[in-house]
Amino acid sequence: MKKKLAVILILTSACLQFAWHGGNEKNMAVSAVRKRVLQEIKLLKENLAAIAKPQNINTKKTHYAAARKHYKHIEFFVEYYSPLDAKLYINGPLVPKHEIDLGKNIIAPQGFQRVEEILYNSGSGLKKELALLQEQISKLENYYKDVEVTDGALLEMCQLQLFRVAALGLNGYDAAISQTNITEALWSFEGIENTVKQFEPYTKQRQPLKKCLAELQEKITYGKSLLNQNKSYNTFNRLEFITKIINPVNGLLVTFHNLTGLPWNENKKALQLQNGFLFGSKSFNPQFFSIYYDDTVHINEQASLGKLLFNDPILSGNNQYACASCHNPGKAFSDGLAKSISINGEALARNAPSLLNVIYQKAFFYDGRACQLEQQVLDVVHNAAEMNSSLQSAVSRLQQNEKYKKLFKSAFANTTHDTITEYAVQKSLAEYEKTLVSFSSRFDKYLSGDTTALTAREINGYNIFAGKALCGSCHFFPLFNGTVPPYFTDSEFEVIGTPAGPDNKMVDSDEGRFAVTGLSLHLYSFKTPTVRNTELTAPYMHNGVYSTFEDVIEFYRRGGGNGFGFNIPNQTLPFDSLKLSSTEKESIIFFLKSLTDISGKY
Repeated sequence: MKKKLAVILILTSACLQFAWHGGNEKNMAVSAVRKRVLQEIKLLKENLAAIAKPQNINTKKTHYAAARKHYKHIEFFVEYYSPLDAKLYINGPLVPKHEIDLGKNIIAPQGFQRVEEILYNSGSGLKKELALLQEQISKLENYYKDVEVTDGALLEMCQLQLFRVAALGLNGYDAAISQTNITEALWSFEGIENTVKQFEPYTKQRQPLKKCLAELQEKITYGKSLLNQNKSYNTFNRLEFITKIINPVNGLLVTFHNLTGLPWNENKKALQLQNGFLFGSKSFNPQFFSIYYDDTVHINEQASLGKLLFNDPILSGNNQYACASCHNPGKAFSDGLAKSISINGEALARNAPSLLNVIYQKAFFYDGRACQLEQQVLDVVHNAAEMNSSLQSAVSRLQQNEKYKKLFKSAFANTTHDTITEYAVQKSLAEYEKTLVSFSSRFDKYLSGDTTALTAREINGYNIFAGKALCGSCHFFPLFNGTVPPYFTDSEFEVIGTPAGPDNKMVDSDEGRFAVTGLSLHLYSFKTPTVRNTELTAPYMHNGVYSTFEDVIEFYRRGGGNGFGFNIPNQTLPFDSLKLSSTEKESIIFFLKSLTDISGKY
């Protein structure tokens, strides 16, 4: 009897696998990909060990390049399973890092970028850095031998790597000194190509899958040829590559994934990868950026209610100031002032930033003191200089208003919040602010396939922005803010040395994020804002010190505060000149203006 039951269970399992995958076995690609990942790690470690041996610097650089190649071949895998290790210990930027979850600990730069810095700048401590990196790689090697992997996840990893190449790799986020980013993008494509090849067993006797895979492999091959044709960091046409290669490859990956019948990852994440287009509003999951991830009932009604509240002074202590008083839709929801005016008529320390795409962040206010949009609402209402009120008193006023009583009852029907609660006020405002999405610029139209939407000068401006000018290494494509793709779990802060006045004589006294964390690396540190719609948001910087694009770009060209001699030890902006010509600076401005939203629907 037991033997019969065992046979029945085995047959049932086999039938389920056959039904789920149209006759193919489950996870046919996993074994081959895991084997390749472990082989790449082995070769990576061998080249790291070779760097430590006594030999000339050029030979060391050759081994370093080989190690990078092997890493880029598996970066999609490492970043998926070990994102924190990758960011802090393996392939993070050359600046000290602070993670809220790690308390007040400051993590010094280490990993590939630190090794590169020593090799290319004749620094010291190479053996120590190599040992640390080898230790981290060995930990991953042991972990990956047994980590649970699925074929569906492998396809999603390839999509995430495409996003990583477009938003980070081609923008100089790593390889900042050697500037081998185009070659490294080629290596990333080789890693994707090797992974996709392992899915060939799925195509047996399934013509649609076979055709799709062939198209996918052909497009990847074409992408590699473009990367091989021009490896110059400063002249490579990034925008052409994104539109001609990355977007189509992503679309084919989605089609192939769906044809296999493999499930999609249902975990909470920022990107909705099953969407065929990577870089538009439908690619982002707005609920990922919210405290109330699962509370999605009546959100349209709540957003409409939030719009009324946003424009109503009823939330303020003196019943005269509304959110819209400082966030003007005609100025991309900024205020157009160098420094905002308080509820008492006095100048504040900073101006009101744009609220367009505000949802796509993990830190709010210039100093990042709020971690969620809903928390930001509370802070503004309670701030003595802004609304000078409290949610409790605002709720009391709203409960005395018959119009709002009806609206809240409808927007929060069948919940404990239909009588108007603090939660309901916060959520309504947050739901409205989530609708302030800006992906209707001419730049977005170009990304979507309208090649007439941008001029040659604007396209060149983007390529300079992402390349020689280094702007894209902090203002990440396609949101162009400081929330790090492709996971969007943290927003970055930079120390650029903003001056107190347009004469550039001294640094502004505003301590920025330091007032929140008390950490020395955060002195004069501010959240990286979006540069979308900046044509509408002058004056610029947190203190409105610059009134024109030309002023801002010249500040960066000079190397920020240290370029003006301010002596800021923790400046994260390189303080040597970018050597931009007047024509190149003008081209960047043309590009920035192409990011102005043209929909006007807010």
